[in-house]
Amino acid sequence: MQEAQWYYARHGKSEGPVDLAGLQRLQQDGVITGHTLLWCEGMAGWQPLQSTAAPASGADGVADGPAAPPASETAVAAASSHDPYRAPTAAATPDVIPLGAGLTGQLGLYSAIVGGNFPIYRKRWRLDQGTANAAGTWHWPGFLFGVIWMMYRKMYRMAAIWVGVLVASSAIEAFIEVPDALSLVINLGLSVTVGVFANSWYLQHCQREIARAQSLSTDNEAAVRSTLAARGDTSVIGDVIAIAVSVTLGIVGAVLTG
Repeated sequence: MQEAQWYYARHGKSEGPVDLAGLQRLQQDGVITGHTLLWCEGMAGWQPLQSTAAPASGADGVADGPAAPPASETAVAAASSHDPYRAPTAAATPDVIPLGAGLTGQLGLYSAIVGGNFPIYRKRWRLDQGTANAAGTWHWPGFLFGVIWMMYRKMYRMAAIWVGVLVASSAIEAFIEVPDALSLVINLGLSVTVGVFANSWYLQHCQREIARAQSLSTDNEAAVRSTLAARGDTSVIGDVIAIAVSVTLGIVGAVLTG
């Protein structure tokens, strides 16, 4: 069962989501208190931490203040009707939060560079755990489409490198006359390599683009996000070029092995 994801109210807006461990760390750091409003999927409205089902603990493990009696359904419904932190009516998890809605800081920058599929990469990169890390994840588009996916994601440098790897592999196979069965295993191995490392490669690409954009507009987050949105997301033209390159490589490979 997936662990509950909690949103918390801070400075007049909703932040999160975080898991239970993250919620407890925030309380220990003094970011939230027993009176901070929380919400997670399944709750009728926002309630103070001390009156929710989320265990609250201070730095010494003692609950932060006495627990308030649970609010009645009528009171919760009345409060939620004018609650400034009201949860999205059609969104309870990161998968369905509107693109970039309420995201600031690094999450906002990642959202700008990735575009529409950010909720997926947010999970794959474990961004809500504090440190971006894609190790041990699998990427089906990378496995199935390789260079085409790289060009679609505007990873032009990585695509060029991988084209070089594929050309070198085909040339070596032709030169030493690798049997067809072994050639198939080699090509499958190259595809698996992309599937294993694609999420990490894309994360590194996005981090480079973020660093580059920040170096151009150090004090203007809006300008940084605008630059990232222009340089990121996806490229249909890149996809067309990648398909043409793939067809060309296929023809060259057939000629070399023919």
